Amino acid sequence: MKSIRDFGVLPENVADVNTTNLQTAIDWASPRGAALYVEPDAEPYRLTGGVILKMNASLIGAHGPVGRGTRHSSKAQPVGSVFATDDLGEPLLIVEHATQVRGIQFWYPKQTLSDPEKIIAYPPTIQASRTNSAQGVTLSALTFYGEYIAMDFNCSPSVICEQLVIEHCRGYPLSGEFVRIDHCYDVPRIVNCHVNPANMRFFASGFSKRVVDAVVARSPMWKRSAATTRS
Repeated sequence: MKSIRDFGVLPENVADVNTTNLQTAIDWASPRGAALYVEPDAEPYRLTGGVILKMNASLIGAHGPVGRGTRHSSKAQPVGSVFATDDLGEPLLIVEHATQVRGIQFWYPKQTLSDPEKIIAYPPTIQASRTNSAQGVTLSALTFYGEYIAMDFNCSPSVICEQLVIEHCRGYPLSGEFVRIDHCYDVPRIVNCHVNPANMRFFASGFSKRVVDAVVARSPMWKRSAATTRS
């Protein structure tokens, strides 16, 4: 296992530089079936979207799921194996076949905590590839802060997904969708995941009641329940 720092992914870099260097690291890891270590630090690794986690590669961090957040000693931010982004253009990670993401925190520092009118509809944090089938993907011990959609596996008949393992993940998706799945041709294993609006309590605060009410109102499950009640 090599550290992403060996490839120039550093907390002091701007997001564009880190994104380019992380993709170089993944390009190295993919043909070897290698894992890359997201070395913990007091500052996050800033990224833009569109990082492709290519077949056989893994990203491994230092954490189990941290359901109230890690905490910096003097700043309102998480610490450890943290990827931070504010990119509105593309999903942060696009995963292909036989990949693994484990023990990492994903942080959206510009996301509102209090005003439902200012919720930022970010692209999904992790999305199945739309061009190369995502089969045998493991997402484990991940924590999401300020995400809109955490994990998107809405695939298609021509590019399917299969044999997903999503376990021990924590977050509070402001779209009301933590995981979405379609055209998955084997039973996905989704276990021990938890959604909670106080997910950032230790370093920021919980989401306001107004934000929580807005999330519940846009949740697909709530909409289906309301439609059933009206009928």
